[in-house]
Amino acid sequence: MAKDKYLLDDSLGYKLFHASRLMSNRLNKNFRDNGFDVTYEQWQILSRLYEKDGQTQNQLAVKNERDQPSVSRLVDNMIKRGLVSRLANKADKRINLIYLTDKAREMKNDLNALALKTIDDASGTISREELEICLRVLDQVRENLK
Repeated sequence: MAKDKYLLDDSLGYKLFHASRLMSNRLNKNFRDNGFDVTYEQWQILSRLYEKDGQTQNQLAVKNERDQPSVSRLVDNMIKRGLVSRLANKADKRINLIYLTDKAREMKNDLNALALKTIDDASGTISREELEICLRVLDQVRENLK
């Protein structure tokens, strides 16, 4: 891409946005087609809780690079769906911790498999080396914009 001329179709941001949207849509479809009422955004929260259960909403917001209000809405919706619970921290009652429910724990392996399938679908014709380079470049883009 020439640096002196902007073409939307050649824009890094445009390509990243569309690739991200397509992956999110595919993941949502894979979940839905397999009977899981979980969205991509909820999957991000579940993934962090699968890594470490009992986190604050602020920790989840920071790790998922989301704002607090959107995480709060996600958690509220996930509570209604029986995926997580919000409990007061025993050491400091002002702080709430988010925990997985048994229902969410039972879904873990299936959701992980569907997420991996989605990644395989997206990266199917890309070599392992190219994918590793792509991931490093994306990490650098994120770092550059922090």
